[in-house]
Amino acid sequence: MGLLDTGYVYARRYREISNVLLKHGLGYFFERFGIRPFRSLRERLFGPSIKEQLLVLSEAERLRLALEELGPTFIKFGQILSTRHDLLPEEHIKELSKLQDRVPPFSYQDAKKVIEKELQKNLDEVFISFDPEPIAAASIGQVHRARLYEGDDVAVKVMRPGIEKIVETDLFILMNLAKFAEKHIKGSRFFNPVGFIEEFSRVMRQEIYYIHEAQNADRFYSNFAGSTTVRIPKVYWKYTTKRVLTQEFLEGIKISHIPQIEASGLDRKKVSTDLANAYLKMIFEDGFYHADPHPGNILVSLEGKIIFLDFGMAGYIDPLLRKNLVNLMIATMRSDIDLLIESLEEIGLVSEAGSEGPEIRVNLEDFINTYYDVSTKFIDPTDFLRDLTDVLIRSGGRIPTNIMLLSKTLMMRDEINRRLDPEHNFAELTEPYVKKMIEERGTVSYIMNETEKSLSDFAHLMRIFPKKAINILKKTERGRLGLELEHRGLETAIEELDIISNRLSFSLIIAALIVGSSLITQTRMSPSLWGVPLLGIFGYLLAGIIGMGLVISILRSGKW
Repeated sequence: MGLLDTGYVYARRYREISNVLLKHGLGYFFERFGIRPFRSLRERLFGPSIKEQLLVLSEAERLRLALEELGPTFIKFGQILSTRHDLLPEEHIKELSKLQDRVPPFSYQDAKKVIEKELQKNLDEVFISFDPEPIAAASIGQVHRARLYEGDDVAVKVMRPGIEKIVETDLFILMNLAKFAEKHIKGSRFFNPVGFIEEFSRVMRQEIYYIHEAQNADRFYSNFAGSTTVRIPKVYWKYTTKRVLTQEFLEGIKISHIPQIEASGLDRKKVSTDLANAYLKMIFEDGFYHADPHPGNILVSLEGKIIFLDFGMAGYIDPLLRKNLVNLMIATMRSDIDLLIESLEEIGLVSEAGSEGPEIRVNLEDFINTYYDVSTKFIDPTDFLRDLTDVLIRSGGRIPTNIMLLSKTLMMRDEINRRLDPEHNFAELTEPYVKKMIEERGTVSYIMNETEKSLSDFAHLMRIFPKKAINILKKTERGRLGLELEHRGLETAIEELDIISNRLSFSLIIAALIVGSSLITQTRMSPSLWGVPLLGIFGYLLAGIIGMGLVISILRSGKW
């Protein structure tokens, strides 16, 4: 695709996005970005036409509908946004959590073409039977039930043709908007829009790369090998590619279908406990968890086992994060504000510069008082993490994406658990894991490991310190040492001043052209037309063209 074709695709998609937002009464988003989408004169005079049925909906509901209409990238973007309590109000968070990826399935013939192209074989050479009707369909792909010649029943996920191009176009547009916001919208840098879109782009590209999902599924399969309470579908790597994913077909009841679970003779309380314990194992033992636990991705087998599906989104908890999450609980129980702030700094919840601010210390002390001297038996990690992030948001702290994803995952899990068992107590199930980690800290091996790490860090510092100091001295000696100062909030004002000065300049030019042309018309200068000097006529025309352009610019800005 050439540059012109690419530009046309982007321009067309920009227009589609603006039309959908305007259609749902969300045109003010453009104003927040300082962008004025093209509107007809009728829309400028009377406002955009919005369907009556949309007028009764809240802003959050209209945003959800708009994102669903815009397709897979924006649906996933909304789902990620629903984890960001620091960015959106609670009403929007709840509404975006309902985002559904509902689209008509694509044809069996298209699915067949994708499979045969990817596997380099005819469909009937791979599967003894293949159901042409998909059992599930979404905007990225759909799933068909099939049977291999080996006799295994499998679920074959097939990517929607052309979806990669659509996703890449949308990611390009979102990144441009993020850069524009960071440059022109006051206060946006605090939320790091470019970093957020970079992380989102990474997640989205993994979603349209089935090898990544297969690797995640394989890791979960290994982690739960031998489990008596959890089943993970096996990946058939021989029949898996970038656009086709073949997994073991596992049947079960959707975990949110409570009456059906009861009718099957299963114990709701045990199912709830098994699900919670599965997540505790993922978080505290494996450091790798299923990050999209909505009811459609979790089934319960007739034997009562938890079945996880769809492994496109997974979260990681490295040892440092796991250690500091426990440190946060310990610091809170012991009312140790310094340990609390130190742990928050290590996992990136507050910056070193912001940790000494009086507001954040006061808010954290209030938070500590809520949990002071409370046993770990009564501290639910879901509530604890949510309350802590709320405190940091109020104090102006920046919440890393991985923490928000963990918090959102735990809240989604908690909702399912409480549907199954209204008396569900996650804190009680968590206590043995936290207690074990606290006890491990008193062992000789743990102390030796921590000492070894500290000595290693100190040795590294001593090794690089002389070189860093010499570099600073050399720069100072050569007069090249400089300080980088960042001004905040001035970009918008500077841009507005530029616009004002440009308009004033054009106004002066127009006035000068009119005055000059009027003087020329009073002379008998040649050449002339009907006795009027052509130079004067040209001056009037030029003033008229520039004036019309200035008027159009002002009208399109909406500030008139």
